[in-house]
Amino acid sequence: MNKLIVLILMFGMSLLVGCSSSETVMTADTESLNTGVSNFEDTTEIVSATETATFFYVYVCGYVEQPGVYPLKPGARICDALELAGGVTADGKPEALDQAQRVEDGQTIYVPGRYEDVENVDVDDGLVDINKADKAMLMTLPGIGESKAEMILQYREEHGAFEAVEDLMNIPGIKEGVYNKIKDSIKVS
Repeated sequence: MNKLIVLILMFGMSLLVGCSSSETVMTADTESLNTGVSNFEDTTEIVSATETATFFYVYVCGYVEQPGVYPLKPGARICDALELAGGVTADGKPEALDQAQRVEDGQTIYVPGRYEDVENVDVDDGLVDINKADKAMLMTLPGIGESKAEMILQYREEHGAFEAVEDLMNIPGIKEGVYNKIKDSIKVS
C-alpha cells in the first residue's frame, strides 16, 4: 500500500513540475555553437537577443531526412547544414554539393537526387533555373505546389524554354501575386 501511495505522489509531482513551464524554446548546446552545428534540445531557458544575433539561417531541402530552416553560426559549412537536416537520404546525391563551402544567411541548400540532372542545381547563386529545374526543385519555390510545378513542366514541354522569368505568368494559375513571391528566387538560362 505504501508503494502505491509513493508512486501516486511521484506521478502527481511529475505532472506538476512538467506543467509548470509555460515557455519552451529550442537552444543549442555550447559545444555545437563553437562548431556551427546545433543539436537542439527542449529547454525552459530563454535565449537572449545577443545570443541569437550570432546565428544566421539557411533552408536545407531536397533529398535530406528533415528539410527545413536551420540556424548556424557564421563560418559554418554546407556539411554542417546537412547534418542538422538529419543527413542526406539514400536517394540523395551529396557529392553534387561542395560540402566544404561556407554558407550565408538566407541561403538555400538543395540536395539533388541520385538520378537528377545536377545542372538543375545552382549552388552558386541559389536561384532556381526554371528551364532546367525538375518538379521537386520547382516545389521549393514559395507558392509553387505539385500542381503548379507540373504545369510549369508541361508548359516548358509544349512551348520550349522560357525566354524570361516573366513568361511564367503565361501559365494559368501563376499570375502577378505568385510571380512576385518567386521572382527573386528564379532565373532562366
